Amino acid sequence: MSQTPPTPPSGPSDSGLPPLPPQQWQDPSFQGQQPHPGYPNQPGQPGQPGQPPKKGLGTGAILGIVGGGLLLVIIVIIVIAVVVSRLLVGGGGGGDTSSGGGGGEGGTATEAVETFFTALSDGDAETALGLISQAPDDDTLLTDEVLAASNELAPITDVEIVDDTTENGYGDVTVSYSLGGTPVTAEYSVDDYDEDGWKITGGLSYLNVDRFDGLGLTVNGQEVTGGELQLFPGTYELATSLPNFTLSGTTTVAATEPFGTVDVSDIEPGLSEAALGQFRSLVQSAVDACIASTTLAAGCGLDLPATLDDGTQLTEGTITRSISADATVTIQSMVPTLSYDNPTLAQGEYIGSVSTSGQCTQNGATGTCDVLFGPSLGSPSIDMASESPTVLWD
Repeated sequence: MSQTPPTPPSGPSDSGLPPLPPQQWQDPSFQGQQPHPGYPNQPGQPGQPGQPPKKGLGTGAILGIVGGGLLLVIIVIIVIAVVVSRLLVGGGGGGDTSSGGGGGEGGTATEAVETFFTALSDGDAETALGLISQAPDDDTLLTDEVLAASNELAPITDVEIVDDTTENGYGDVTVSYSLGGTPVTAEYSVDDYDEDGWKITGGLSYLNVDRFDGLGLTVNGQEVTGGELQLFPGTYELATSLPNFTLSGTTTVAATEPFGTVDVSDIEPGLSEAALGQFRSLVQSAVDACIASTTLAAGCGLDLPATLDDGTQLTEGTITRSISADATVTIQSMVPTLSYDNPTLAQGEYIGSVSTSGQCTQNGATGTCDVLFGPSLGSPSIDMASESPTVLWD
């Protein structure tokens, strides 16, 4: 802070000496002080020593200030444009958004799912497949014909988007629809990572048909082989094209869960009435032939050794065999089941013991011997898909 110098004497001094000139008097306390660089010696007192004259800004300075201001305005405009663009494209970057974020060429995530279900209801498999992010492993059932059959069984109607929780190129879309009058709600994962349009991930269901391998299985009229097949959402009827077989239980199933496996545990393969009669007839014929045999090797699991465990020797060509009335009834009423591992193999139930006798020699004596604890008729099985079905015995 500066100090104000005392007022110099203006009249004669008491000493009688003449006064000093005013401009030469100064307070000794101000000796040696220098003004702060860039400031005048005495602000507000023009004309004193050390105070530069006032002058205006140069042309270059004015142009620099104007140019800097324009550059700042341009930068602000660009930043605002980028932010607005991202908000419009990305749905504002928030949590739930109906626009879906990502901003690919295929519109929003909601529109992608709506288009997918519209294609299904129209029987347009190509469009529906185009909205699946990953190519299916098998497209046997992903055809217009199969979709048409599905819509005939149970059309897809009343499609409505319930929720869209997509953000930054991925998320989920929940859709509700009616499948033949039955309400369905399912959540579909979607993504737009490459910004080339929203796609559905895991929009297909799975159908495992290993249990029906070899039965000539058809799904909505399309013949399929064993393995795991992929399905669009819809309704599917399982049947067999081979006349010897039938499917019973809930043979019409629905695919409604993305990534889900369609439940076919209630479907049981079996023999047709004609095939059942053929099975019983083949077993009866085989048993009749084996029982009629007089040789040691009779077939049907009834073969005998030449020497029994106790040393008795049986005479070849003298063997007689017979079955009980109960065994005959068992054969005539037999209802075979199909093997789980080999569905075309029909397996019957255990038939029972066989009475056996024959000429024999024991300890030098010869006569007729009853064979105790001899072989029995076991369980017959026949491959009913074979062109030449043969009875096998367990």
